[in-house]
Amino acid sequence: MLKSNKKKMKLLLKTQGFKNAFREIIRITLAILIAYIIAFIIIFFVSDEPLSSIHWFVAGPFSNLNEFGEVIKNSMPLIFAGIASCIILKSGQFNMFTEGAFYVGGFVAAVCAIYLGLPPVLSIIVALSLAGIFSGLIGYIPSKLKAKYDVNEFVSSIMMNFIILWIGIWLISNVIIDVSSGDTATLPIPVSSKLATLIHGTNITTGILIAIALTILLTIFLYKTKKGYALRMTGDNPNFARYAGIKPKKSLLLAQVIGIVIAGIGGGVEILSNYSRFNWKVLPGFGFDGFMVAIIAKNKPQMVIPAALFIGYMRSGANLMAFNGDVTTEVVSIIQGIIIILIASQSFFSQEMYRKLFQKKTISSQKEEVNDHA
Repeated sequence: MLKSNKKKMKLLLKTQGFKNAFREIIRITLAILIAYIIAFIIIFFVSDEPLSSIHWFVAGPFSNLNEFGEVIKNSMPLIFAGIASCIILKSGQFNMFTEGAFYVGGFVAAVCAIYLGLPPVLSIIVALSLAGIFSGLIGYIPSKLKAKYDVNEFVSSIMMNFIILWIGIWLISNVIIDVSSGDTATLPIPVSSKLATLIHGTNITTGILIAIALTILLTIFLYKTKKGYALRMTGDNPNFARYAGIKPKKSLLLAQVIGIVIAGIGGGVEILSNYSRFNWKVLPGFGFDGFMVAIIAKNKPQMVIPAALFIGYMRSGANLMAFNGDVTTEVVSIIQGIIIILIASQSFFSQEMYRKLFQKKTISSQKEEVNDHA
């Protein structure tokens, strides 16, 4: 009897899980469709050739292998930023130093590749490892302030971003500047220290494999380890976590540092993949984008890659539309904003709305069957 009840409970939970997943898929699809419809209306108003602009926006990224490579290239930093943001949000925090971590990671990776003079493969491993370590050490400061003194991590991490930016600009302007480059930039990054092209004729590098590997590892960590469970429980209910013997402050600190290390590695991968020198004079913006990706992915690491690919696809399409037509890339910002508002809204296609819609269909179909039999 007990075994039978357990089986029924497992089946019920599995069925409920499928229903929830199906509802989320419909919810996200509806949000994307609504956003695209609004974007198409805007394009019709502002473009002299709206159909051509829409064609480049929607189909352009798949027009050839090179353009598809741009989708992957644009998605790669978003995957790193997305999984970094996921683990931070899972702990219930909103640490924005993922943005500064991208800058630190890119800077450290470039300096290591230029000045250490290591053999090719070792150079990349050391550069990316140090990129993550240095980012984690600096990102530890706002994380520790939150854990020990309850300093608002959003404010302290935002301030830390700009401190790091101006230190970096000073260093590439005065200390490690290459005066012969005609730019505020470092010496060229050796070709032997750059990430190899994965598919010939595209801008897809082996960095995408690193991004996928880290996504898999983070998913395993969060859902298959004790520390991952403690971290998720702390984010869901700190009081219950404390009651269960979990130390919330340690989990908060661990989550933020891991997220920042991943973002730092992402910055290193971006520089070693797509740049010949380090010349960032503004924050790259990927850290901020990471929270957008995490929201679209519903804060699930396994959904970060599809979410990042979608944003990369949109941005590639917007670039092609701006280059081949008369519509600026800001249309993508409109779409992103609408999608985030709809997905973040708890009432948009809520469980109650879903139940009403599908229950009505079920009841009406049952009535039709009864009438047919009658």
